[in-house]
Amino acid sequence: MISKNIIVTIFSLLVYCSLHAQAGMQWDHDSSYYSSYREKLTTRAYLSRKYTTLKFTSPDAGVPVIKYRPNTTLNVGIGATYRSVTVNIGVGINSFNPDLEKGKTHYLDLQTHFYARKWNFDLLAQFYRGYYMSPQGLGSADGKSYYLRNDLSAQIGGIAAYRALNQKNFSYQAGLVQNEWQKKSAGSFVIGGEVYYGAIHGDSTLIPSIVDVNYYQKGIRKIHFFEIGPGIGYAYTLVIARHYFLLGSATINFDFRYTQERGNDVESKVDFTPNFIFHAGAGYNAEKWGLSVLWVGDQLHVKGRESNYKYLITAGNYRLIYARRFSINHKVKKVLQPINNIIENTSPK
Repeated sequence: MISKNIIVTIFSLLVYCSLHAQAGMQWDHDSSYYSSYREKLTTRAYLSRKYTTLKFTSPDAGVPVIKYRPNTTLNVGIGATYRSVTVNIGVGINSFNPDLEKGKTHYLDLQTHFYARKWNFDLLAQFYRGYYMSPQGLGSADGKSYYLRNDLSAQIGGIAAYRALNQKNFSYQAGLVQNEWQKKSAGSFVIGGEVYYGAIHGDSTLIPSIVDVNYYQKGIRKIHFFEIGPGIGYAYTLVIARHYFLLGSATINFDFRYTQERGNDVESKVDFTPNFIFHAGAGYNAEKWGLSVLWVGDQLHVKGRESNYKYLITAGNYRLIYARRFSINHKVKKVLQPINNIIENTSPK
């Protein structure tokens, strides 16, 4: 099991390192393509839903594909962006809590995305416990209700970092953190890499005997994995009438992969795998405000040696955002001065 304290500590260090990297970025760009409002305070109100789903695919075509889904809540939140720093705070809405027939999911999901002029960072530190099996009826004794796994846990930690090669004409921030406004269509190739470590485990075999008796007999209760590798992708924003935009970004990573299945025996596997990260968004942007719908997702592929199963882990976040930008007066600048100090002290001399 991954220690929460270790993951949160690593997560905090990665946040600091990404802020350090952003601090030294040049802010030059072609203002005919996009306007920057980094010296203003960008505030937002949003609705969001986070998820980390698990998909198990057997090498036997006669065994159904299994999906374990968390029963997460719809969250409402507020946030703000100033220069390179973004802070969001969200809470679950009780009146929109998920169906109780899908069980309860306890989770801590830290998904942070930093989008600087040249670099963007996606950071994950996730702890989920409690899943239900999809489709409904699969694995359950009556064939109608959801098969619940209150003991099933997933923990994932890692970072993906990518550099945009056309930062003068293309802005990630315009669509994703709303502190810039893309006025003309533009795109950019991105290069970088990722590193992840994770674990999936339960108090009993991960797949019940009613679904796959062979997997059950192997007694596999835990899966550990580590993946690292370079990647390349492309991002593009289509702008219509200066204000309306469609954003799409996809990267493929070529990762070294280490997988370990623990059951009656402990079997490890070393190979290579493609992984994917995608961003999608649409909305309206103007000088003072913006409205957008965003979807950010990571896909991690894991494969066991003992079972020869393919495990797909998908982590993501849906978000509806209203953003409003404000000029900063002397009093607000004084409050935000610590942020300026951090950026100035970490910038290259």
